[in-house]
Amino acid sequence: MSKKSDPRFTRGMLILSPFAKAFTSRGGDMEAILARNGIPAGALTDPAMLVDASACYSAMEDMAETLGDPYFGAKVAIETARKGTPAFRDSATNARNFGDFLSRLVVEVSKQVDNVRYSVSITPGIVTFDIHRTVKVTKPSTQLDAVGVALYATLIRQGIGETFDTKDILITVPTTEGLPPGFLPKQALITSQINGMRISFPPHWLWAPFSLDWNLEKVSRGEFPTDGASEATLSYLRGILSDNIAYQDLTLNDFASICRMHPRRIQRILWAQGASYSQMKDDVRKSITEDLLSNTALPVAQIALHVGLSGPAALDRAFRRWTGRTPTQFRADSKPKQG
Repeated sequence: MSKKSDPRFTRGMLILSPFAKAFTSRGGDMEAILARNGIPAGALTDPAMLVDASACYSAMEDMAETLGDPYFGAKVAIETARKGTPAFRDSATNARNFGDFLSRLVVEVSKQVDNVRYSVSITPGIVTFDIHRTVKVTKPSTQLDAVGVALYATLIRQGIGETFDTKDILITVPTTEGLPPGFLPKQALITSQINGMRISFPPHWLWAPFSLDWNLEKVSRGEFPTDGASEATLSYLRGILSDNIAYQDLTLNDFASICRMHPRRIQRILWAQGASYSQMKDDVRKSITEDLLSNTALPVAQIALHVGLSGPAALDRAFRRWTGRTPTQFRADSKPKQG
């Protein structure tokens, strides 16, 4: 059986990318995490690379343990749900109501990963949304379970607004230990040795209008305006680029594939704003680099990898071009002066 059809394998970039980004920003050594869990270093830069799903889950547990933060995975999932995720963009922007979102999500996820199966069952009294793992998790899955609950509970709460009521939702999951206290009331959670997660809620939620405020242009069917010149559209492109800037040699065609847009359309959007793809990539790299130099103690070598450059020398050359200074000089100048 090939890896492409084997549910034991998944795209490491899709699963680990947001967690790796958060882990690195808190000073974590992502290379060590990958090595300890037998994950190739290219898994975070190659969108086509398939890795063992269980290794990805173990890496998430490793990150939380290394940081000493039992709620690490849930925090990242909540932030991802609030900020937006390319994986769910089409499902969210094209949905008219919550039921429409779920049905689109079931179809969309099946195109992207093989290690989970989604299904929805509806009766007159209750709707059940099942997420079944095709891989049996033998090691502790505290972070994995917390990520699932935090991600989908946040998406649903944000998407249906006032219709959401914690008294009407019941989430079944193997463990709730990784959820921050007070995220959901205890009566909304039940633990059971299922291989995945089950979310139950009343049928009237299906007809609730569904909208996620992800800074996406709100036009018919969630499509971008034909002129491509709006600030919201440009903001969306910059946001997606920021999330994927760590991938070295991210060409316009690669970026367009992630955005699910034609490369020429992205060029037209940028040209309308007097910019180009290379300029936007430089601007995003500069912004992230300055933030990491000012607000973290990450080594320059790690910052270089974080913004998709090959190493300190490449970052030094680029940073001199952007600012006229070296990263080390910028970091020193950014430190508050001692009184």
